[in-house]
Amino acid sequence: MIVFGTRAAHIKSVLSKQAVCPNCNEKGSIIISVFRKHAHIFWIPMFPIGKRGISQCQNCKNVLSTKEMPDSIRNEYIKLKEENKGPLWQFSGLALFAILISWAFYQSGENEKLEQQYLAFPKSGDVYEYKIEGGFYSTLKVIEVNNDSLLVVPNDYEIDKMSKLYKIDKDENYSEEFSFKIAKKEIETMYNSGEIFDINR
Repeated sequence: MIVFGTRAAHIKSVLSKQAVCPNCNEKGSIIISVFRKHAHIFWIPMFPIGKRGISQCQNCKNVLSTKEMPDSIRNEYIKLKEENKGPLWQFSGLALFAILISWAFYQSGENEKLEQQYLAFPKSGDVYEYKIEGGFYSTLKVIEVNNDSLLVVPNDYEIDKMSKLYKIDKDENYSEEFSFKIAKKEIETMYNSGEIFDINR
């Protein structure tokens, strides 16, 4: 379940020395406040979505929204709103999202470097995850490395979800009696074409 919605953060409040309360006619008793709303997901602020304000008379406690303010109070509110931008932490969700995206790209690059290394210098025990026709996936395990070829053994099982391959990647699922040789260049071709999409060591 995703919890999302909006909340408001208080930016600033000032006591107007000139405004007159339209309810009790008291002068110098109006406090004008500015708030900035933001969208949140799981209560993490994502981004601001506008400002709003209220005024409250300290004498009669009458509260006015911006639409209800007379021009004299509204003008002071507009000036206060323009002079105060709001807290940066209301962008913290976007900043966190940008960091996560950057980290994901970095990790993807590092993983690709490792896979290129594994491809160039295979070792016994390496596992190649690959696609099979019909929308299924399986694995090949390296059991011997020669000069220009590998001795591999196929997994006895297939699975219909790429993310679930770990469920079948078990030692007991590789029968060495079905092992076969495959050229290193063919492995590289399968990797470059996307047929082999991950290498685990």
